[in-house]
Amino acid sequence: MWLSFRLRLSSPAQTNDNFRLVARRMLPLLAAVLLPVLAWGHGPLHERIAELNAEVAKKPDDAELRYQLAEICYQHGDWEIALTQLARVDELAPGKFPTDLLRGSAALGAGKAGDAKEALDRFIAKYPGNAKALTLRARAFERLEKGEQCLEDYRAALSGATRPEPDLFCEVADALAFRGHTDEALRVLDAGMAKLGTIPSLALKAIAMEVTAKHFDAALVRMDAMQKSAPRPEPWMAKRAALLEQAGRKEESRAAWESLATHLAALPDNERQSHAMSTLAEQSKAALEKLKKLSISPQTALQ
Repeated sequence: MWLSFRLRLSSPAQTNDNFRLVARRMLPLLAAVLLPVLAWGHGPLHERIAELNAEVAKKPDDAELRYQLAEICYQHGDWEIALTQLARVDELAPGKFPTDLLRGSAALGAGKAGDAKEALDRFIAKYPGNAKALTLRARAFERLEKGEQCLEDYRAALSGATRPEPDLFCEVADALAFRGHTDEALRVLDAGMAKLGTIPSLALKAIAMEVTAKHFDAALVRMDAMQKSAPRPEPWMAKRAALLEQAGRKEESRAAWESLATHLAALPDNERQSHAMSTLAEQSKAALEKLKKLSISPQTALQ
C-alpha cells in the first residue's frame, strides 16, 4: 500500500493555571519526542522535495525514491515534474508502483485530461472498481465534455467505495444536477446521509437543489429535520425563516423570524451575547424591519 501520513499538533484549551503549569512542563518533552519526526515527515513540502532530490542524485536508479519524489511533487503542484519522475519509475521498476493512478492525478492537475484518461484506463483495467481511480476518470471525462461516461464513472465510484467521503456524494450529486438529473442527485445525497449520518454539507446541498427546483415544501422538510437534530437550532431557524420568504410565504416568514427573536431573547446572557447569537439577533431584526416595510398583513394569502 502507498499511504501518506500527516501528524498534527494542536494546542488544547488552557482553562486554568494548573493546566498551564503542566503544559509548560510537558512541552519540552513533547518537542524532544515529536520534532525530529516532524522535521523529517511533515516539514514544508519544498524542503522534503530538496531532500528527495539529494537522495535521488546519490541513487539515480532507486525507483522507490523517485516514486516518493513524484508523490511529493504532485502534492506540491509540480505536475510536470511528477509526470517525469513517474516515467522514470516505470523504466526502472515496471509494474512495481501504482504509477498510472498517480499519473492520472498529475495529468489532471497539469490540464491534460486526455493523458489522465489513458493512464486511468490502464489502472482501472488492472483494478476494476477502484473508487479513487473511477472518480479521477470521471473528472477527466468531465473536462473532455463526455457527460455520460463521466456520470457512469461517478456512479461506479459510489458503488465501489467501501465508505465514501461526504465530498464524493456532493461531487457526484453536482455532476448529476448539472446534467439535469436533479432527482437522482437528491437520491445520491439522501443515500449519503443514510450511510454516513446527517452530514450538514449533504443536507445543505440537498436543500439548495430543492430550492433551485422550486420544491420549497421538500426543502422545508429537510430544514426542519436538521433543526431538530442540530446541537444549536438557531442557525437553522434563521435559514427556515429566510427560505419561507424566498418561497413567497412572507407572513410565515415573519412569524418564523419573530419566533427566532423570542427564542434568542430567552437564552441565558452568556449564550445570547455570543457573537453567533448576536449576529442572528441582528439578522432577525433586519428581516422583520424589511417585512414591516412591505406592509404584510395577517390576511396575506399564503403562496
